[in-house]
Amino acid sequence: MDAAPTDDQRFPLLSPTGRRMLGRLREHPHRPRYNFQTGDRLTEEGLARVRAYAARLRTERVGWRPGGLPPWVPPFVAFCRREVPFYRRQLDWPDEFAGLPTTDREDLRREPWAFVPDSADLTGLIVYTTTGTTGNRLKILSHPEVSSCYLPMMETALEAHGVRLEGGERVSIINVCAQKQTYVFASVSSLLDGAGFVKVNLNPDDWNDPDDRVRFLDDCDPELYTGDPFSFSELMKLPLRTRPKALISAATTLLPGLWRRLESHFGCPVLDIYSLNESGPVAFARGGDHEILPPDLYVEVLDSEGRPCPPGSRGEIALTGGNNPYLPLLRYRTADHAALDFSGPLPVLVGLEGRPPSVFRDGEGRIFNSIDVTIALRDLPLPFFALHQAADGALVFRTRCDEATKAAAEQALRTFFGPEPHLTIEMVPEAEPWQGKLIQYRSDVA
Repeated sequence: MDAAPTDDQRFPLLSPTGRRMLGRLREHPHRPRYNFQTGDRLTEEGLARVRAYAARLRTERVGWRPGGLPPWVPPFVAFCRREVPFYRRQLDWPDEFAGLPTTDREDLRREPWAFVPDSADLTGLIVYTTTGTTGNRLKILSHPEVSSCYLPMMETALEAHGVRLEGGERVSIINVCAQKQTYVFASVSSLLDGAGFVKVNLNPDDWNDPDDRVRFLDDCDPELYTGDPFSFSELMKLPLRTRPKALISAATTLLPGLWRRLESHFGCPVLDIYSLNESGPVAFARGGDHEILPPDLYVEVLDSEGRPCPPGSRGEIALTGGNNPYLPLLRYRTADHAALDFSGPLPVLVGLEGRPPSVFRDGEGRIFNSIDVTIALRDLPLPFFALHQAADGALVFRTRCDEATKAAAEQALRTFFGPEPHLTIEMVPEAEPWQGKLIQYRSDVA
């Protein structure tokens, strides 16, 4: 059996500061029960490339207008046609970009290796498997520099709201989860000069003493918490003395009602990130529409036939570009939905809704989209929710909240759907940690 990697292998640029930080986090008297080890695997050359990407994010905001393309897209399409086996097999290449065939999750699941360009340097190749929460698992071929580029994207979004990460001899980021089980580990960031990064699970079973959660988090006093709406709702329950500079939420819908409560409780900006395993971060929002951030990602909104939707019309989000050398995306359909708005200097995603929309029916037989349900619930501080409508119209709404919010949610749903169909509100018990990402809407209505 091969020996486990050493810290110097996980962190080729491990500095004395980083080494001290790893020791502090691993030996902390109130540490969580770590069950995993990882590192950024950044080399000197890799760190230089990530820093160059960070500089590009701050200076290069490439937008486009309806019917137009960023200037880098045509050369990128030519590269894909020449270098990428999956795209090269397509015999019919129209002159118009909008006529190119789309790709989707099933293409990637079936043969991820076919998306690797012939000229790609495979040094540093890593493969990870997605959780498969919303379908079949994917094997994503990637590189350590790709995941390291997440941090500059978050920093760029934070700086737009007056927040700057200092790094150095401190814990900069803690990723909080609230699940039955997940990876828990301590790490450091070469990009932040050896600052600490920790992933914790707020489930008391992952700690020697439930009170250690507060002791550990307060002692770490991170600059930034990352997580999802549910884990942040659980974090609010802890009597923390310290406050971060910001929170970044991902994975599930962050309703404006909860966003306002989080900002009030923690006294800092709360950003929502739209991100995929296949592409990394796509867009950020602070209580509103999602602003597209990466300069190397072109975003379309398509109808069911793969045609671009008019500005303001909802459709499926498709991505072209990205910074993963082993996964150049070309009109990749994400199964997420929104509309594009071009009223400002840069395009933004409006009404973003993850996963395919579901069709619901109210008591009078009228059919409508799941985004309408989200709008009806938008002012409620729900940490998570899932709504299922059976074929006979009966509704089951699952969430966890206080009694006042539960009553408000029931009233909003009854107002929206009418006195019929039958509505059941199920409260997820405290002993049942939510499993991170979820399918919020399901419907058996034809």
